[in-house]
Amino acid sequence: MLRANHAVRLGLRASSRNPELAFLKALLDQAGNLLALLPLLLAALLLAAVALRGALLPAALRTLRAALALRWPLLGGVLAALGILFLASTLFWAGTVPLLAADTELDQRPPRGNFVLLLSRGAARTLLASLLGWGLALGFSSACTLALLAALPAMLARPSLALALGASLIGTALILGSVLLDALARLTVIRAAAFADPPPAAFGKAVSLLGARLGACVAVTLAFLLLELIAGAVVAALTGFVSGVSFFDPGAELLAIAPRVAIGLAAAAVFSWLEVGHMGALAALAADAEGLIGTPEPPQPPVAELVIEALPVEE
Repeated sequence: MLRANHAVRLGLRASSRNPELAFLKALLDQAGNLLALLPLLLAALLLAAVALRGALLPAALRTLRAALALRWPLLGGVLAALGILFLASTLFWAGTVPLLAADTELDQRPPRGNFVLLLSRGAARTLLASLLGWGLALGFSSACTLALLAALPAMLARPSLALALGASLIGTALILGSVLLDALARLTVIRAAAFADPPPAAFGKAVSLLGARLGACVAVTLAFLLLELIAGAVVAALTGFVSGVSFFDPGAELLAIAPRVAIGLAAAAVFSWLEVGHMGALAALAADAEGLIGTPEPPQPPVAELVIEALPVEE
């Protein structure tokens, strides 16, 4: 049985042996972030153009009316951008997960030129499996968050021990459920993309695998969460150093744009590498459950010569 630490090593090794996958994931994430900000930027430019025309009070009224008129188009634009980002991420995993599973199974880089072929074969399955897995995770997180937001006014209006205990239980369920459902969604995508299971079968087998290897799945998730926290702390420290040097200095602020962009791109590459490694580690657990990965044997201790046989013999 594959242990969690060995699965983490296999995932990071597969991500390192296929750096173009992490690079492509970083490009998709950055493009998705810019696409999601584009409706907000266009709305801000439109409101600024309205506000700068005419006298102050009429311009303020026109800006308010324009903001009220833009609320639904703005929401639709953001939702469309998020939908495009989700579709691009799903298509990326449809071609990436089989390559990661093959890497962990063969313990070497898979042959080149298979990404587009694997994507075309598993795009529909992976999309439906992603909707099923991530929809469940998002629904659970949204329900717990709404429950906490509803409990906050009640706590402020009429504090009680029962409400405090209920809010604590909901918060604990939110944390634990988010970890478990995140692993379940990832395993569902892996089963659909790498093992060609239909989405309902992929979800059922993912539930079975999560129940059978709960400790290993949670350990893998927490290991990559810790690595992401370390990377985030390093990025925050570097960004704070650059911002502190250029604080209240317009010339230095202008020169600090390039280091900030470089730090952001490097952080995106590191987080994408960890994300690909996370999927690779869970793919290794799924492949091990199918008997496709041989568990390394522990090293045997050397056999030492008995001390009594090494003593000199009396004549």
